[in-house]
Amino acid sequence: MIFGRVALTVLCAVLVAAPPALPQEGSQPRYLGQPLADALADMQARGLPVIYSSDLVKPEMRVRSEPTATSLHRILDQLLLPHGLKAQVGPRGAVLVVLRDPEPILVAIEQPSPFQSVFERVEVKALVMTEEPIRKVDFYLGEELVGTLTGPPYQLVVEVGDENVDREFRVEAFGRWGGFGKGSVTTRRVEIEAELEVALKQLFVTVDRGNRRVLDLRREDFTVFDGGVRQTLVTFERGDVPITAVVLLDASESMKGRYLDAALTGSHAFLSTMGRLDEAMVVLFADRPLAVTPFSGDAAVLAARLENVFAGGGTALNDHLYASLRLLDRTQGRRVVILLSDGADVLSALRMRDVLWKVRRSDALIYWIRLQEELQEFSSAWRDFRTNRDEWQGLERAVKESGGEVRSLTSIEQIQPAFEEIMAELRGQYVLGYYPTTRTADGAWRPVKVKVDLPSAKVRFRAGYIDN
Repeated sequence: MIFGRVALTVLCAVLVAAPPALPQEGSQPRYLGQPLADALADMQARGLPVIYSSDLVKPEMRVRSEPTATSLHRILDQLLLPHGLKAQVGPRGAVLVVLRDPEPILVAIEQPSPFQSVFERVEVKALVMTEEPIRKVDFYLGEELVGTLTGPPYQLVVEVGDENVDREFRVEAFGRWGGFGKGSVTTRRVEIEAELEVALKQLFVTVDRGNRRVLDLRREDFTVFDGGVRQTLVTFERGDVPITAVVLLDASESMKGRYLDAALTGSHAFLSTMGRLDEAMVVLFADRPLAVTPFSGDAAVLAARLENVFAGGGTALNDHLYASLRLLDRTQGRRVVILLSDGADVLSALRMRDVLWKVRRSDALIYWIRLQEELQEFSSAWRDFRTNRDEWQGLERAVKESGGEVRSLTSIEQIQPAFEEIMAELRGQYVLGYYPTTRTADGAWRPVKVKVDLPSAKVRFRAGYIDN
């Protein structure tokens, strides 16, 4: 049939009235290496009413990995994802194969640091995280395009000259499905002034007493020691500093079903209580980012980007926590990461010692909503039982050094209250500001101590910082 001068693309379709059935025992389909069109035809024969266009499902497309799901709908998702396609319910229950909506790509520049002064030749290293195949990554020095890479590692040596100026480095990543992301960093020129500029340090302090938060303390009730030296407080606030948060949700295989639903409900509860100047980003991750929102202060916009998400795959917790801290480096306000996970990392390229290195150079608080009280002993292709135990304990240490808290849950019903309690804590924190009386800028660790003039009070705060 012809409409005007344009011939309709041939559609391959079988519409079946009966609901899709699970594969029979012992008949789990095997598709790896087959033409994608043949795999979809088999899905039709099994009872799934699939409609697809030959414009989208081309003859040269092959199944790239064996599906691990057990339901037909989930198997279909896994067949389509590597090709930038997705399933969408159409008329009369038909399942239409359509192009995926492009997702944001996470881009963070790991090197150089914004605290560096750079001259001559400098190596620019970018972290690019997405489930989408990367088409190209462009590197810019100011407005000048200085290089393009089409595959990892995303590292490029750039000639910057010997002029003593601030320099902006920008990296832009383009996905094959239309996704886009960018990151930037501006390095500092060498300061010639005789006096060393000392930046204001801010401490976010939580005070509890008898399992209840203390909210009526005054400036004179606090004493701060930096490197063992008592400091003079120049600012004192409580809960008024805007929050910029990354909500990091584990969506690996163990989070399927009710757990993922509860995690999304809890994150929505947190987002709905944001203030006028607060912002958040939500990242669902497994061995790769599964869904990513931009930073936004609109809870409805963030929630809309989290519809129709699925759990599956392994867990790369360290990599995604590190990337979250890097993303927060570029933001303003009180930086917070809220991690919901059992903490069992099996696939990260980074070790927890790398994450701890970043925690000590960040001012972000980390809250870990832990879905099990104790680590279930396991080994993986990457690490043995003992090393996985060390990684778990390293995550606990990173959380505590940041000034955040580990909240262990005993039931799925506690997920939403945990998110709500974290927001209540952030609103009730004291914000103490001071200028360090001594500074060495030698890259050494400077311990910080906060004392409160209140018997039996429990005080939580960041343990210190790297003096750069």
